[in-house]
Amino acid sequence: MRYEKRPFLWDIMETNPWLSVLFILFLQSIFTMDYRSLWFSDEVRYADVYTQMKDAGHWLVMYLNGVAYPDKPPVYFWFLSLIDAVTPADGISVFFLGSALSAGFFLFSTVSFARTLGCGRKTSLATGLVLLSNVFFIGIAHYSRMDLLFGGFILWANICLFKGFQNRESGKYFLWAFGFMGIATLTKGPLGLIFPLLTAACFLIWKGQLKLLRDKSLLKGLGILLAILLAWVVGAIIVDGTAFIHNIFYKQIYQRAVSSFHHEEPFQYYLIAFPLAWLPWTLAIFAAPVKKIFSIEHWVAVAAERKNTLNAGRDWAWIMFISGFILLTCLSIKVLIYILPLFAPLAMLTARGLLGEDGQEPALDSKRLWTAIAGFYLLLAVAAPFAEILIPFDVTLNGLSFTVLIMGLAGLALLKVKECGAYKGLLVMTAAMVIWLQPLALQTLPSLDPLMSPRQTGEMMQKYVAEGSYPLAHKIYSGIFTYYAGTNIHETSDFAEIEKVLAEQDDVILVMQKKYYDRWENRPEGLTVVNEQFISDRPYLLIKK
Repeated sequence: MRYEKRPFLWDIMETNPWLSVLFILFLQSIFTMDYRSLWFSDEVRYADVYTQMKDAGHWLVMYLNGVAYPDKPPVYFWFLSLIDAVTPADGISVFFLGSALSAGFFLFSTVSFARTLGCGRKTSLATGLVLLSNVFFIGIAHYSRMDLLFGGFILWANICLFKGFQNRESGKYFLWAFGFMGIATLTKGPLGLIFPLLTAACFLIWKGQLKLLRDKSLLKGLGILLAILLAWVVGAIIVDGTAFIHNIFYKQIYQRAVSSFHHEEPFQYYLIAFPLAWLPWTLAIFAAPVKKIFSIEHWVAVAAERKNTLNAGRDWAWIMFISGFILLTCLSIKVLIYILPLFAPLAMLTARGLLGEDGQEPALDSKRLWTAIAGFYLLLAVAAPFAEILIPFDVTLNGLSFTVLIMGLAGLALLKVKECGAYKGLLVMTAAMVIWLQPLALQTLPSLDPLMSPRQTGEMMQKYVAEGSYPLAHKIYSGIFTYYAGTNIHETSDFAEIEKVLAEQDDVILVMQKKYYDRWENRPEGLTVVNEQFISDRPYLLIKK
């Protein structure tokens, strides 16, 4: 077995991997509490949902643009309200602090997940560092939405289920597991209970222990789950009637699963999207013992050891990742963010492969891995100056020279330390991400506001509404202008209704996509385009009557 001398800094961090990863996240987030505008589409929509909950008292049934919003349950918005109440955060800083705290919760949960599944402190720390150097995870940690909070609750449900099956005398773990499933479900939706239950069922089948499903504590836990969900359902029916609940169970859950009306993608979507989201760690495939992995002898040995309790944690992680991936692939609706809960087991398995565990030789060749990731960093450095050319919109990106410098130096540093082993490489990647995020947050991302945020158009609408104009929108993603407009907007996809409002109202401020404006036959006279803004990937016109 090869021996690698560990850096002194690693030894300090390893004494408390939880605090170490949270401190690194703090360094990554320190300048991101109020650093840019809210972006299209979920950030501005969720901001409006939260504002309507807070101002209008819609605490059980969420509202968007003045209309009941069945897409999302209330827990995340309650979480934002708590932040608003107990911290100095105000305005949009509430949403960015919510992102940072959600990321901290997910990281803490991931390290706890690794420890519960049998990893030592070094591998648990490495698990957190793998996440903190993943570009997609870092991006979500700085984007306001509920997925990290949702994923954290899913992880705790898995932790408690695993502990329950390993410690059969104590039924309290199952009670906690179902409680976390209930909270996860009320944070984003039914995947909050489907993910853990699917993992548990597949794990018991693999281990040949299906008889454990007879445990009475599981039935009690199921009762807790149903009580949590029914409490909200009954409350929602009292507040908003049965139509809202029908919308949730039929349209938002059933139809999205079998024939999605929204975000429908081909079967192979995640096979393409997941490797991109897992960068740069996808490159670990070049450092893996591919011949061994695909050998028949390897899988015969794995099957022979499936009932070995020493492998239970590793098996749980693999089963959680594989079963979750297959489930998402089979669903009609496919959104990249749905894979986030699968990052935790994959980060743990990557860390185990890189550092080894239980005296085993590391499975990944760190020299080849750091060479591949160094190439990725150097590619980013070379590509950064051409980013403005590649974006087909009129936008000036600031701070790209810092990306060139930092990614270039990080790539060279990895090439330098590749002979030193896994620990220094992980520390170099972690430091590179912390340093890179500072100019990214202070210069590059704010310069994208004109392209990514509806703030410009929304605030212009707010000004016209204050002067007496009637706010109107045609065929937009519902609620994207409401937060910055500061008022509910009459939204419709019917040109006849648009024309009726224009005829009835003396002053109207109308927002619509340019392509629909150009196709508008028999357009009424007296309309003036007062602003055009590219938002995300399409132009929107602000039209005054």
